Order: sequence, then C-alpha cells, then structure tokens
Amino acid sequence: MIKRIYGLFALALMFITGGIQAADPVTLYVNGKVVAAPCQVDSASVEQVVDLFGPQGIRASSMYTAGSGSPFVMFNFSVINCPAGTVKTTLQFNGPADDSQPEDSYKNSGTAKNVAVQLLNMQGGPLGNNKTLTGDIINRQATFYFLARAFSKYGKVTPGTVNSVVVITLTWQ
Repeated sequence: MIKRIYGLFALALMFITGGIQAADPVTLYVNGKVVAAPCQVDSASVEQVVDLFGPQGIRASSMYTAGSGSPFVMFNFSVINCPAGTVKTTLQFNGPADDSQPEDSYKNSGTAKNVAVQLLNMQGGPLGNNKTLTGDIINRQATFYFLARAFSKYGKVTPGTVNSVVVITLTWQ
C-alpha cells in the first residue's frame, strides 16, 4: 500500500510539474545616482548687501572721465557644513549684464546714469552674467573673495543711486 501511495504521488507530481517550463533568462537593470548633500550657505552670505560708497557716497565728478570707477570693495561668500565627500562647489553668476561691459559688469537699476556695477574675483577675473567660479571644499567649507565697484566705461556719470542684483547659483561635486 505504501508503494502504491508513492507511485500515485510521483504520478501526480509529474502532472503538476508537466506544465512548468524553463524560460530564457531575463536581465534586470537597476540604476540610480548617489549624490552629495548640499553645503549650507553661511548666514552672512545670504542676501548680502555690498556698500560700494559708504555713508558719504562718491562724487559724480570723480566718475566724469571714461573708464573711471570707485575704489574696489572686497567682500566674501561662504558655504559651510558641507557633507563628507563634497570636494568642489561651482558658483554661477546671473543678473542683467551692462551693455557697455557685459564681461564683468551688471546693469545699474538705480537712478545714476552711465554707471554699472563691476564684479571681479580676487585675481581680477571677470564675473559677469553666466560666468562661473569653482573652488575646493576644505574642512567642509569654502570661502570665495570678490571685488566690486561702480564703474563707468564712458564717464559723465550723473548723481543718483547705484543698485544691481546678482544671483549666485551653486552646484556641488
């Protein structure tokens, strides 16, 4: 009787597995991207106001000559608390370029005429609209130093305010 149960079991197993067939192997591709978390912009760098003239301003007569400008003002921009593995950051500068000198100057939206805001890196390199600057992250932070001034390519600056907005976009590596 036990032989007969085993025989029926084996026969039943053949009928059940008879419909199972082997298929060609299927390749499954799984991919993704591991990225570094962003650094933080230092609070002193967020919405920074760079005062080009001080409380006394600058006399229009000192910018009457073509190619004249106010003294350069140094300022910085810092990122902090960068995660491990972040080794570089790139800054891209954007704003309305001044027509007279788009390589390094931004249009004045203030009331003074014939004047723009000139922006350079510390080596004198131009940082006009769409220019980029890359720096190394060291000890989880990076500080960039800049020079800015009011500049007149053509001279004959009229009295008034000087205002310009430059937006910095950051990318990380």
